[in-house]
Amino acid sequence: MSLTINAGLTLAIGKSSPHIHDEFANLLAADTFLHGRLGNVQHPLWPFFEEIHVLASPIYASKYPPAQGLMLALGKLLTGQYIAGMWLSVALACAAIAWALLGWLPARWALLGGLLTTLHPVLLKWGQVYWGGAEAMLGGALLAGALPRLMRGPKIGDSCWLALGMVILALSRPFEGMVLSLLVLGALAVWLLRRRAALAWPAVGRLLLPAGLIMGIYFGWQAFYNARLTGDFFKLPYMVYEERYNPAGFLVFQKGRPNLQYNHDLIRRHFMDYAWRDFQKQKSAGGFVRETLKKIKRLVNDYSAKYALLPAFLALPWLLRRRGWPLFPALATGVFLAVVLLEVWMWDRYVAPVGALFFVVVWQGFRHLSFWRCGGRPFGRALVVVAIIGFLGQSALWVKKRQWEHARRDWDWQRVQMISQLEKQGGKHLILVRYGPKQSVHDDWVHNRADIDNAAVVWARDMGPEKNRELFDYFRGRQVWLLESEMPEAAERDQMKTPPKHELKPYPLP
Repeated sequence: MSLTINAGLTLAIGKSSPHIHDEFANLLAADTFLHGRLGNVQHPLWPFFEEIHVLASPIYASKYPPAQGLMLALGKLLTGQYIAGMWLSVALACAAIAWALLGWLPARWALLGGLLTTLHPVLLKWGQVYWGGAEAMLGGALLAGALPRLMRGPKIGDSCWLALGMVILALSRPFEGMVLSLLVLGALAVWLLRRRAALAWPAVGRLLLPAGLIMGIYFGWQAFYNARLTGDFFKLPYMVYEERYNPAGFLVFQKGRPNLQYNHDLIRRHFMDYAWRDFQKQKSAGGFVRETLKKIKRLVNDYSAKYALLPAFLALPWLLRRRGWPLFPALATGVFLAVVLLEVWMWDRYVAPVGALFFVVVWQGFRHLSFWRCGGRPFGRALVVVAIIGFLGQSALWVKKRQWEHARRDWDWQRVQMISQLEKQGGKHLILVRYGPKQSVHDDWVHNRADIDNAAVVWARDMGPEKNRELFDYFRGRQVWLLESEMPEAAERDQMKTPPKHELKPYPLP
């Protein structure tokens, strides 16, 4: 069902154009994998091609874990379109959430929750963009579904699902995945200690051996991947990139690195004016509280479908009175959020690992609400129906908003059109991008394919007449174009009737 919905949305509204830095980095990873490589050789003129969230030196590769790039590559392989990988990711996440719900709830409530999850605005969005989230939610759902089944009696299959979930989390959102994995493993450890007298060794073996084997294979592959991209078995590409470019810490209490050097003003402003500013805001107690409340508000807004699902939490006091493992989803969700809110930035995809447990809590709440009566009337059931109608309304509003965004023809759409027109024109092209001082740091034209030298269209940053001459000599024989851009921030552009139009101009070579 989810696959049909997301494919239908793309066909009805139009295919998404990559817009934010993260999307381009994930598409680079996919293109790299499709070339049969984990990373690309450093380009001789790499400073011209530096991107946010992409390592340009000593290797040319996305900084992000590989799960999103692998799914995008799979979509391209199967259908010729990268976006199909997102349809598949979201469909798998929705199926896993339904399976997880079935481990904690009666079948009819699990079915209802699973069906409605396919229409959640966050999951609809993830099926139309390239920045990820669904893979981490899939991994978290496998953990959430395996836990109650293992507690009913360890089986090899459930142990494998548990380990597979942890691997997917490690390959998509390692830090948040580690937090959730520790919570689930901690719960299993407590359960094992309480049941040690009743459990036979074969049952313990069915739990530990399959999971241990799968995790051993994963750790070996991750060490190999790290060594190929960073030269260090224990160092992720993400860590290398952050040390080189990002002055802010990952967590609010970490030390910053304010003395980093940059080759380009846009990249410098992105990190020093945006990242460093947000990091410094949270260094004081008051600033930390203010920014944390903003993060919570954003997450509540996104995951409750603009508050439509919040009535489920009216039953939270009754859920918390319950004893035993049915209490775990609510407690684990709370502890998980308390930890990850220490991150400097917070978006819906960052908490994707705990998404399935969140939905378990929501549908546990609605199930309890459905029993409420007032004056002999089924007041609670009516409240559940109203909440679901509100939820469906928010899903419809998201689709409407998506239509408006696609019709705007912003710079990302213009960029795709430029590439398409130049490819139809034939030959090879080099686009030199020159930014004005007020260019939005979140909107960057310079992104390239995995094989830069053989791409039909190459994007490069203007580095001044002298350095540019080296670029022109290297790409001799290409038609050279100039693109000048000084776009305001997206919020300001949204107030305009039409976004700024950009045109390529032939570059006057010396």
